[in-house]
Amino acid sequence: MYSTSRSQSNDKVNTEVQSAIYSIEKFESVAEIDTVNVFELLQFINASKLIHKLRGYVEKYSGDLKVRPVTKKPTGVSAFLNTLQGKETTETETKSKENKEDICNNPLIFIISFLESLKSKSADGRIFINPGPTVGQGTIKFLLMNPAAYFHDIVKEARSVILAGGTMEPISEFRDQLFISAGAEPERIVTFSCDHVIPKENIITRIVTQGPTGVKFEFNYQNRENKELLNELGRTLKNLCNIIPGGVVVFLPSYNYETSLYKHLEVTGVVAKISEKKKIFREPKLASQINAILDSFADTVKKPTAPQNGAILFSVVGGKLSEGLNFSDDLGRCVIVVGMPYPNIKSLELQEKMKYLNENVKPGAGNEYYENSCMKAVNQCIGRAVRHINDYSTVILLDRRFSNKTKSLPGWIQRTLEVHNTFNSTIGDVAKFFAAKKKKFNFL
Repeated sequence: MYSTSRSQSNDKVNTEVQSAIYSIEKFESVAEIDTVNVFELLQFINASKLIHKLRGYVEKYSGDLKVRPVTKKPTGVSAFLNTLQGKETTETETKSKENKEDICNNPLIFIISFLESLKSKSADGRIFINPGPTVGQGTIKFLLMNPAAYFHDIVKEARSVILAGGTMEPISEFRDQLFISAGAEPERIVTFSCDHVIPKENIITRIVTQGPTGVKFEFNYQNRENKELLNELGRTLKNLCNIIPGGVVVFLPSYNYETSLYKHLEVTGVVAKISEKKKIFREPKLASQINAILDSFADTVKKPTAPQNGAILFSVVGGKLSEGLNFSDDLGRCVIVVGMPYPNIKSLELQEKMKYLNENVKPGAGNEYYENSCMKAVNQCIGRAVRHINDYSTVILLDRRFSNKTKSLPGWIQRTLEVHNTFNSTIGDVAKFFAAKKKKFNFL
């Protein structure tokens, strides 16, 4: 499957390509590496310890890459690599003006990992080419379409296989795409889910279908710039910040949406209003800035300056703060998820994955994967709070579509889940929740 601006015959590379998808076999042919024995190459790299030997040279001579003009039209591998820049020839002294950060101490690790992926069966993987406007911004990505291929021998030979995790809901795709596709009999598959360690009274979850003035919450693509909806979201956040102590973490669907929302809230004066109660922090795009933001957020929550009662952190679903980081105790007294973070349906990667699942797993498996991708991301966000038995928090899901996805939420969330069609009901419950905790724990 290809997605190019113009088609070309044979294996020649279209230098005006915007993006492309290749099977492993086709990729090797287009890149003219089909004559290279990848198995022998990787064996040589490992045996010679090439990565370790070259690391010193990489560190010594690393710096800004300058691409000089070429006088000869590139062919073969050179032409293929030039498609990553979206140009037939390179420009003089091309540099990225954006701030960059080190991705890895040794970038060769990524190259070797990519070469390892080329050992997969051609039908089980796809190569995605995403060009960039300049050097260092294009990407080559391998996506494994059939994880069951690596699981088949385990399922066949092992007497028992245990797959354990902390945030695995919804689990239907584990069953269908991993175990059954690997040859496991359905009756062999047993699902066991533990309850959360915290008592029921330490968590409340509310799905809020509309805001304070009755505007319906549906943060889909068509409504993302709806001023009336953005105003209602601003009023909602302002009201919640007035009654919630400590830290509030707001998860938004994307960085672009976070940027546009924040600008709107600034213009309408909501940022100033929220700042009266909570200092505002925003998730940075660079990973190198995360620790500084988190430290400042934690310091503000622990030692707020009157009249502020804590801090609010605007984050992104699937970003650097939605997985792996803990907002325990006062850092996460409320987790707010704005909208349902569906992946971009126009993404070539997603379309290819859904097509593969529909054709090779079962009809409808692609749409199930699409729906589950959204809810898994939501569940990851929810799991950032309540990290120990004495912790307590509130979870607010702002979108009426969540009311149709309650079964995809973790069991420990469902036990206190309520769908509210009026915002006053939510405010009342949240206020009572923290009033009870204030009486019990005697916090200010």
